[in-house]
Amino acid sequence: MAESKSIEEVTKMIHEISILSFRKLQDVKRLAVHFRNVIYHPLTQENPVILKYLRNLNDTHRRVFTMKREGIEVEYIFTTEKKSSLQRQRFNSLPVSEVPELLKTELLTDESAKQVHICTDCNVEIELNDEEPLMESLQKHFNLEVHLPKPKMKRESIDVAEPIILPNMSRRLSAMECGETPGQTIDIQAHLMQLINKPTEKVDRMFSAKLEASLIRHLPDNSEASIDAAVKFYNSAYDKLCQDMSTIDFSTLTSSVAPIIMSIKDNVNQHFSADANKNFENEENDQGSEKPAKNQVKKYRYYGPIENYIVKLLLNHKLLSLVDDRTGKLAFFCMACEYYTLRFRYDSVLNHVFSETHIHNLASILQADKHIPSSVDIRTIESIKEMNQKFLFSHSINEDATGFNCGLCKTSIDSIEASVMHILDENHLGKLSDKIYRKVKVNNPDGSVPDEWGTKSLDWAKFLASIGKPLNSRDHVVIENFIKPSGKIANYCSCCDMTLKGPRQVLFNHIRQKKHLRNAAPHKLALLYKNQCRPAEYYASFGNYYVCAICPKYIAVPSFAAIVEHFESTMHVETIAKLIRTALYDQNVDQELLTQHKIAEKKCEFCDTTFQDLNEAVTHIVSNVQHQNAFVESKTKANKGDIIGVYMQGNYILNNEGATFTCVPCKGVFNSIRSLLTHLVFADHFVDKPSSENVFRFYLELKHNINMLARNKYVYYDFGKLKCGVCDADVEESENAKRHVVSLRHRENMGASYINVSLDVTANE
Repeated sequence: MAESKSIEEVTKMIHEISILSFRKLQDVKRLAVHFRNVIYHPLTQENPVILKYLRNLNDTHRRVFTMKREGIEVEYIFTTEKKSSLQRQRFNSLPVSEVPELLKTELLTDESAKQVHICTDCNVEIELNDEEPLMESLQKHFNLEVHLPKPKMKRESIDVAEPIILPNMSRRLSAMECGETPGQTIDIQAHLMQLINKPTEKVDRMFSAKLEASLIRHLPDNSEASIDAAVKFYNSAYDKLCQDMSTIDFSTLTSSVAPIIMSIKDNVNQHFSADANKNFENEENDQGSEKPAKNQVKKYRYYGPIENYIVKLLLNHKLLSLVDDRTGKLAFFCMACEYYTLRFRYDSVLNHVFSETHIHNLASILQADKHIPSSVDIRTIESIKEMNQKFLFSHSINEDATGFNCGLCKTSIDSIEASVMHILDENHLGKLSDKIYRKVKVNNPDGSVPDEWGTKSLDWAKFLASIGKPLNSRDHVVIENFIKPSGKIANYCSCCDMTLKGPRQVLFNHIRQKKHLRNAAPHKLALLYKNQCRPAEYYASFGNYYVCAICPKYIAVPSFAAIVEHFESTMHVETIAKLIRTALYDQNVDQELLTQHKIAEKKCEFCDTTFQDLNEAVTHIVSNVQHQNAFVESKTKANKGDIIGVYMQGNYILNNEGATFTCVPCKGVFNSIRSLLTHLVFADHFVDKPSSENVFRFYLELKHNINMLARNKYVYYDFGKLKCGVCDADVEESENAKRHVVSLRHRENMGASYINVSLDVTANE
């Protein structure tokens, strides 16, 4: 080998020592020649550590080859660069019991020896045990997200500048050492310690990008060096927070994130009026026949404007449009009647809004609540019926002395119910679609149709199945249950390490299982702590909500998905940026933030801790678990609200034993959840209103609370003042509604009427 060869060429030669099967003599000869050339190269001779390492490696190869194997065919793998895809997938390994005695002896002499497989795509070790079959443990890894993405990753080859002991390159011999060079052992131990001390978690990439953008806006010096220094400061504080969290056993704290699983299916059966929703398991088959009517010529079929007519009618009837948790499809919820139906059941929902019961309920609520505006004057039963008649007329349904008739189909109709079925008939829909299309074509010579009409379809059922709100990363079921979509019909549950294949029903069944609830709760707490947020308990209600532990504004949100959105919000990111600016620039101190966190004269009043400078003080705010807990506790004590106060962002509703509710802003009194909820959603004196999804969650949690409030005769008569009618006294300073129920004083006063309230995570399973 020529002396002019560079170190890169020598490195390349080392890389070529990939897979060698000791079954073939020519491969062994090739290996021996290659090692001799590398070992005697001048550059190798100059470095005693590399020279010693290669000689040990060569000796090990020689001993393995010369050892009598007694007919066992083994492929001794030292690196894996040239393995084929099939070999990677099958792992091509043997149990330790079949490894020749020489290697087996060296393996068993080390206390840290373990039997593992190494996936060459992901560089992940998979430990084997006697309790789990081999293929089962491998299949778990193949289903992980880290294994699925393409292109596949390769393991690193030997770097001659930094020797790596042989065991790290071997599939099975992860504890076997080569030689006993003291200096080399010390270097390796130092290297391993460095790896151990490195942070196990990194700041989310998307969050890091948002933080950098915010730092550019807030730092007085937005040069690249300053931004890098600021990001490095936050990363170090984040590492400290993660290290402190590693000492916390979240499995013992999971009652603080006990979820109320909002199963649409269960709640429809328990709480809502009877309707056509009973056959839940076959909703896919209930969308009507896919075959077109034989005598109807299909021409245009733009169903978008027809559905717009229906949706407009439902909105005027104060129905909420939301996404069904279980199926992921659109649905409608009538608060006035506590009625729920899936979107493609338009016959069910139209029959509902035409029913006498709904019309009476809606008119009663609107007449009693003048704060609810309406684009159409529908406060009386007659006006609501007139609105319904106008809707039928838009579908060419007229009423005369003989009854109803369809002007498009030239057909007589017996009743309102029959009219609803008729306007959803495929034949009628086709004629109406053609009529609307021809009308637009006259007004638009180019024949263009509005974008809101959607795509052309020849089947109403297919149109309903294809149009709707798509599932995405902001889906609260996905967020709150640590689900990662891994394909069109597959989802991966990261907290249970399971791939769920099939329709959304499979996913929904999984997230309701006890195993999943137990696994997800510690993950929720860990995610909250890492993002400077905490769970809190309602003062005057039962259940939990979530509070930000660093933002100066009181951020209290009712769901885990909502607090995850807050992590990524501009407010949260800018708060962190302002804290970093305070730490790094003495002339740009945000005194409001320091005051909120009780930092005065370089001392924390919460923790009774003094600091050398503001840099240390800000690190304390961002990374100290106890400080953040104290901050959240002070915030919740200053905002002793109930469930409604959290959902309505400070607009508290006083209640009397869950029977009557008083709206503080307008002093209105409501005698039912239905009238109260309609007021909260539609009254014009609320600036911040909950989303449709939160309204439904709000409704279910109110249902959950009413029985407990009534049984314990709770009266929330003023802000932060909750009276227990059983004990005939206000709850104590250290208590809230939930804690008071399980207190000894309350149980003794309740006597035989006491109900055991479980505060564990499994209470709602």
